[in-house]
Amino acid sequence: MYQQPYQPVHKPMSDYLKPLLSDLVLAALLFVGLFLVWLGSLIAGVADRSGGIETGLALKSFGVLMATWGLVIGGMLRHDMERWVRVAMIVAGSAIILFVGYWSASIWWGF
Repeated sequence: MYQQPYQPVHKPMSDYLKPLLSDLVLAALLFVGLFLVWLGSLIAGVADRSGGIETGLALKSFGVLMATWGLVIGGMLRHDMERWVRVAMIVAGSAIILFVGYWSASIWWGF
């Protein structure tokens, strides 16, 4: 009698990516991201030349990127968390983009 060859059970892609977004990695992304947002805003606020302001805005935008990656992608891939926690993570990441923005401070300085 013919027996079909063994085929392993296919896991969804999120099961392979979940170890990359452990609780420690999510906390580190948020901490470093928010620290860079603070540092970039501080540098851009006290700088008196265009290069210093642009450096501060670049640090700020990289911090926003890290924080939103941690929140939004973590909220989408971490199925072991409560549903409303994941929804809150996605909403918080979207709110950071909306209210802090990547280059929104350049509107106020006029360049």
